Amino acid sequence: MHRFYKAEKLKNRHSAIGRLTILMPLISVILSAVLTSRFFTIDSYNWWYMMLFPGLVSLICGLAGQRDKKMGNRSILTLPEDPKHVWDGKVLYVIREAAVALIVIFAASVVIAAILQRGMQMSFAVYPSLGSQVAATALLLVTFVWQVPFCLMLQQIMGIFPMLLLNMGTYFVIAATASLKSYFFLIPQAIASRLMCSVIGVLPNGLPARPGEMTFSPELLDTGALLPGIVASTLWLAIFWIAGRKLYERTVRG
Repeated sequence: MHRFYKAEKLKNRHSAIGRLTILMPLISVILSAVLTSRFFTIDSYNWWYMMLFPGLVSLICGLAGQRDKKMGNRSILTLPEDPKHVWDGKVLYVIREAAVALIVIFAASVVIAAILQRGMQMSFAVYPSLGSQVAATALLLVTFVWQVPFCLMLQQIMGIFPMLLLNMGTYFVIAATASLKSYFFLIPQAIASRLMCSVIGVLPNGLPARPGEMTFSPELLDTGALLPGIVASTLWLAIFWIAGRKLYERTVRG
C-alpha cells in the first residue's frame, strides 16, 4: 500500500494540490484576523471546518482522482496489481494532504494569536487553550477523513465540479443543523462541528458556545459526545473506503 501512496504523491507533485494545502488554511486564518479579531481563534477554526476544509478535501480528491480518469484509467489497467491498491494509495495521499492543512491552520492560528496579543495588545473574547487547539486539530482529522473516500467515490461517479458542489453544499447545511441534535453521530457531516462545541467552545454558527447565544444548549458542551463522534467517524471512514474500493475496481475494469 505504501508504494501506491508514494506513486500518488509523485504523480501529483507538480499539481495545484500542494499550494492549495498551504493557501486555504492561511486564508481562513487571515480573514478571521482581519474581520473578527476579538473572536480570532474560534472563527479561524469555525470558518475552516464549516466551509474551507470541506472545499479543500473536495478539490484535492477531484484533482487526485481525475488524473487517471482522464486517460481512461489505462495506466492502472497495465499494472500487475489489483486496482483496489491504487484506490488505497489515493485515499492515503489525500488524508496526508488534509493532515498537512490542519497542521498549517493550527500553527498559523497560534502564531498570529501571539502577534495580536503581544505585539498589538489585543484581547480575545474567547481564546481556547493550546491543549484545546491541539485536541481540535486531531479531532478534525479524525472526523473529516471519511470525506476522502466519499469525495473520491463521488468524483468517479459524477466528475469533479458536481462532486464539489454537492459535497460542500450538503456539508454546510447538514453541519449547521444536524450537529445540534442528539443523533448527530449518525450523520457524518454533523460530527466535527458538534465536537468543536465542547473542545474549543464555538457553535456551528460561529458564536461562542455559552448561555444566551443563538442555538446554544447545555448538552452541546458535554464532552461525552467525543467518544460516540470518534467511533462513528471511524465507522463512516471504513464504510466509504470499502464501498469506494468496490466502485473503483468496477469502474477501472469496465
